[in-house]
Amino acid sequence: MEVIEKLNQLIEEEIARGAFPGANYAIVFKDSIYYGSLGNKRLLPNHEINSLDTIYDMASLSKVVSTTSCIMKLLELGKLRLFTKVKTYIPEFRHPNVSIWHLITHTSGLPEGLRNILSYHNKKEIIDAICQSDFVYEPGTKISYSDLGFIMLGEIVEKVSGMPLNEFAEKYIFKPLDMNDTGYNPKDINRCAPTEERHDVILDGIVQGKVHDETSYLMGGVAGHAGLFSTVLDVSHFVQMILNEGVYEGNRVFEKNTIDRLFVPEVTQKTGVMVDEVTRGLGWVIASQAGPNGDLTSKDTIHHTGFTGTSIWIDRQNEIGFCLLTNRVHPTRANISHMDARGRISNFIMSNFQKLK
Repeated sequence: MEVIEKLNQLIEEEIARGAFPGANYAIVFKDSIYYGSLGNKRLLPNHEINSLDTIYDMASLSKVVSTTSCIMKLLELGKLRLFTKVKTYIPEFRHPNVSIWHLITHTSGLPEGLRNILSYHNKKEIIDAICQSDFVYEPGTKISYSDLGFIMLGEIVEKVSGMPLNEFAEKYIFKPLDMNDTGYNPKDINRCAPTEERHDVILDGIVQGKVHDETSYLMGGVAGHAGLFSTVLDVSHFVQMILNEGVYEGNRVFEKNTIDRLFVPEVTQKTGVMVDEVTRGLGWVIASQAGPNGDLTSKDTIHHTGFTGTSIWIDRQNEIGFCLLTNRVHPTRANISHMDARGRISNFIMSNFQKLK
C-alpha cells in the first residue's frame, strides 16, 4: 500500500538522521491494525536487525498502560476512590492532604524524582524517602510531572489489592488483552532492545533486558512509574481496546464509562508561551499539540511518552491510535532528535489515515 510505503520511507529517513536505531509501529483502528518494523534493534557491539517481536523498555508508558489502568480497575471493583487521601493506605506518608487524584494528575506537589538516587539500595529505602519528601509546591496548585507520585500509586495498588503490582496488572490488564509478551523483568533478554551503555555503581555495560530507569532498577524492576516491557503487537491490543470503549476481541476489559473518564480533562495549566495548554487527565496527557501526536489530531486525543523513546496516542474522535516503540537511548540518552521525529511521523499519519480505513 502506497501510504505504508511512504510512511516506512519517512521513518527510515528519521533512522538515517539518527533519531533512533530502529522503530516498531502500529497504526490502530477499531477493527484493523497496520504494523511496521524498521531499522536495527541494536547498534553496539554490532548491528542487529529489528523485528516485530522485539521487546522494548516502555519507560514511563508504564504509568498509563499499567499503573493508571490498575487504578481504574480498582475503581471499577469498588476498592478505591480517587479523592481518598494517600495516608489512608500508606500511614507513613507525611502529607495528610494529598489524594490519589493528586498523584494520578501530577498535581501532588511531590518532586519529579529523588536526589542522589544511586545512594539508595532497595525499594524500602526509596518508599521511605518519598514518604518524607518535601513539597516543591502546594498540592493542587500546579501540574508538575512526578515519578514519585506514580511510585506511590504503584504502592497503593499493592496495598489495596493485596497483590504485587505486576501480578495485578497481569491478571486484570495484560492477560485479558492477550498481551503475552508484556510484563516486568522480562525473561527472554535476547529479544529485548538494548538501551544505554553506562558504567556506574549499579550497571556496567550495555543495558539489555533490565529496566533503564535507575529508581525502578533499585526497586527490583517493578514500580509504578517505570519497569514495564512490551512489544508493539501487545501495545496495539491495549490501544484497540480503548478505541472500542473497553472491549477487546468481544470481551469487555473495562466499562465504557471508565474509558470515557480517561478522556476527561482533570486539570489545565496555561503555559504562557502558546495558545495551547498543558491538560492532564487521569494519567494521560489530553489534547496537547506539543506531544508525540503532532499537530493534526483532534482535541479528543490522549497521549503519553516514555524516556527510552516510546509513545502512544489515541484519537477517539477520528477513531485511530498510534504506537511508536524505539530505543532512542541506545547507545546514549544524549540523543533527543526523536522528539521532532515523532511529531512529523504523526502528522503524516493523520494526513493520510483515511486511505487506510
